[in-house]
Amino acid sequence: MFRFLFSLFLLTYFAYAKGVVTVSIPPQAFFVEKIAKDTVDINVLIPPNSDEHSFELKPSVIKELEKSDIYFAIGFSFEESLLKRFKNTLKHLDIVKTQENINLLEQSHNGHKHSALDTHIWLDPILVKVQAQNITNALIKHYPQHKNFYENNLKVFHDELDSIDSDIKKKFQGIKNNKFIVYHPSWSYFAKRYELMQIPVQINNKEPKARDLQRLIDIAKGENIKVVFIQKGFSKEAAQTIAKECNARLEEIDHLSRDWKNELLKSADILAYSLKE
Repeated sequence: MFRFLFSLFLLTYFAYAKGVVTVSIPPQAFFVEKIAKDTVDINVLIPPNSDEHSFELKPSVIKELEKSDIYFAIGFSFEESLLKRFKNTLKHLDIVKTQENINLLEQSHNGHKHSALDTHIWLDPILVKVQAQNITNALIKHYPQHKNFYENNLKVFHDELDSIDSDIKKKFQGIKNNKFIVYHPSWSYFAKRYELMQIPVQINNKEPKARDLQRLIDIAKGENIKVVFIQKGFSKEAAQTIAKECNARLEEIDHLSRDWKNELLKSADILAYSLKE
C-alpha cells in the first residue's frame, strides 16, 4: 500500500511540477505568462532598461538557462553564438523560434535596405498572435497535461491582442503627420502595421555621424516633427541634439518592458498625440 501511494505521489508530482523556460527579452515573458500562467518559471536573459544588442549575461541567468526545458528565441544574432557556447550543457534544451511563420523585414536606413533582418516583431500585436501560437505549441509539447489550459488561455490572449490592435488604430485616427523620429529603430513592425514611418537616429546600432545628424535635423524641421523618442538603456546625446535644434521635446518609451500591454498602449498614446500636433 505504501509503495502504491508513494508511486502515485511521484506520478502526481512529476505531472504537475513546474517546468523552467527561458526567453530572450521581458516582453516574451509577458506572452508566456499569458498562456502558461503559473505552470512554469520564466528566466529572462536580457534585463530591463538594456540595449538588446549589447549587454552582459549574468552567471545566474546562464544557470537558469541550463535548467530550462525550452528556450524561446526571438531572432537576435547573439542567440546563435550563445547556444553554440553552451552546446555541451544544453543538449536537452528545446530551441523554439518564436519568429517562425513571420515574414521578417530587412533593416533599412535613409531608404536603403540592409542584409540584416529586423527582429523587433514583439511591437506589433498582430504578429504577437503568431508568436503566442508558437509558444503555445511548444508548451503543449513539453507539458501535455496542461494542453486544454494553454489552448484556452491562447484564445483569450488572441482576443485581447485583437482588442489592443483596434484601440491603437483608433488612437491614430486624425493624425496630421505619419513620420516620427526614434533613437533605436525598434518600431518598424509597429510603424508598418499602423501606416507610420519610423526615422531612426541610430545607424547599424551606432551613433550617427555629423552629416547624418544634420540630415535628421533637416528632416525634423521640414516635417515639423515635435517629438524625438528615446529608449531606456540607450544613449540620449544625439537625440538631445536633434530635439534642441528643432525645438522638439524628448519622450522616453520602453520597447523592452515586461509590462508589454500597458507600455505599448502608453507609447501609442504619446506617439499619436505628437502626430496630431
